[in-house]
Amino acid sequence: MDLFSAIIGFITGMVLTMIAMEYMLYRSQRNIIAKDWDLSGEKDLRICATSIGDVPIPYDTRLIVRKGSSVPPEISRRALVKETDNVNMNFALSEDRAYIFMGPISRGTPAVITTDESILEELDRVFRTLWETSEKHIYELSEVLDNIENFSGSFVKISGRLLNPELLRHGHEARLVLPNGKVISISISSDSRIDEIEILSLHGVFVEVEGLLKVSGGKILLEATSIRRI
Repeated sequence: MDLFSAIIGFITGMVLTMIAMEYMLYRSQRNIIAKDWDLSGEKDLRICATSIGDVPIPYDTRLIVRKGSSVPPEISRRALVKETDNVNMNFALSEDRAYIFMGPISRGTPAVITTDESILEELDRVFRTLWETSEKHIYELSEVLDNIENFSGSFVKISGRLLNPELLRHGHEARLVLPNGKVISISISSDSRIDEIEILSLHGVFVEVEGLLKVSGGKILLEATSIRRI
């Protein structure tokens, strides 16, 4: 992490801490503290988390996690996930309330729930700033090969032996044989960084592929944005 990012992260964390202390101390009439909160029914849910457990959330949730944090498969199926170094607090924001958690977001973590409009506006501003400057979260699947279907709709990184890469040049699908013997299909994404000439030399070679994983009718397809020899 560079110095500028560290400073921004520190300031963001400090500001959010001050906000939390303000409403906890002076606006308690509009807030409650709860351990049995439920995010699954919230609309337009936005979450910022240093780390997150397997908690129920609605589909189309937007989630920002600290870079390097793991995200449970069920969360990855329901949320659009991005990551950044500058996550220093844990909160969830919906249409009409905010949850500020007293630690990483997991079942049983106490949360202050507020409907204070000024707090909601400030947290929304912080979330939008982080969202605009964060990157797509990429799941490393080398240790969960038997359950990769759970990551459908997510950006992933996976290794295997590439077969018939010449098909990719003509808009067809190649095959990737994973270390556990499972075979998945590979296509080239429209926004890929893949050299279609260089890829011809990768037949039978172990490669690392990044891209969007899709599962439909039992077929596993990885729309690759990059393929590199390992």
